[in-house]
Amino acid sequence: MARVCGYTAPTASRFVLAGVAAIAAGCSRGSAPPVRTDHTVRYVLEWNSSTVAPGSGGAFEVTNDLGYRVRVTRGYVVSRDLELSPCAIKPPPTVAFLLESIESLLAPRPAYAGHTGIADPSSTKIAQVESLLDVQPHAGGTVHPGAQTYCQAYYLIARADRDASGLPAEIDMVDQSVYVEGTFRRPGGSADEPFIVKTGVANGTLINLTAGGAAVRLNTGTQSAQVTFRRSRDTLFNRVDFATMAEKRIGREMLQNLISSVAVELRVEPDA
Repeated sequence: MARVCGYTAPTASRFVLAGVAAIAAGCSRGSAPPVRTDHTVRYVLEWNSSTVAPGSGGAFEVTNDLGYRVRVTRGYVVSRDLELSPCAIKPPPTVAFLLESIESLLAPRPAYAGHTGIADPSSTKIAQVESLLDVQPHAGGTVHPGAQTYCQAYYLIARADRDASGLPAEIDMVDQSVYVEGTFRRPGGSADEPFIVKTGVANGTLINLTAGGAAVRLNTGTQSAQVTFRRSRDTLFNRVDFATMAEKRIGREMLQNLISSVAVELRVEPDA
């Protein structure tokens, strides 16, 4: 078995993964461990739902850019990794997605660990399964990254494992990254049609840390902070044509919409 940046891949595909590993060359780079400090980084996960209409039983409704009226009655997203990126290092944000796509062509699904390519101490260690119907902010974890200067944050959606936090009892989310269930109504139509979309594809994004709309740096040698990852449900179904698209294509579109909507807000917190 070949291991690339926390991803375990079948030996037969080493020649393909070598090219991707070159893209993510930072994963093998050695560096001195950060100086330990008492400063912390606290992650928060939020949903932005400014144009979403609430429905009964916690469901929500939204009209996409193609005119489909979509009602979501159940849905889950797996936040696999929350992480900060030091100012001097810019790991490629789509390595996980490339690996997932290549392996799906060459071999049975491998175990997916999820990683940006750099073992940073700011990384969370446990995947979190979030309900799309629960819009309350919730804790994403607290880390002690040591003394470093960070400029960016990394967010990864990928498959849940059996140790994931928040696994639902009614749906098996192991090896799934996104699950959405509900109904859609075609543009100009009068009948609701059911749908279920699930995918194990992974995707991530690297975003500048911002405060008040301006890019900022975080020095964890002298500062503690809250880092909020805010995603949008409003645009979840953009470009999704339920009448013509296969489930696999819809899943990829939803995943890309989630990743494209991520915004990161930094708030420096006073020391206790």
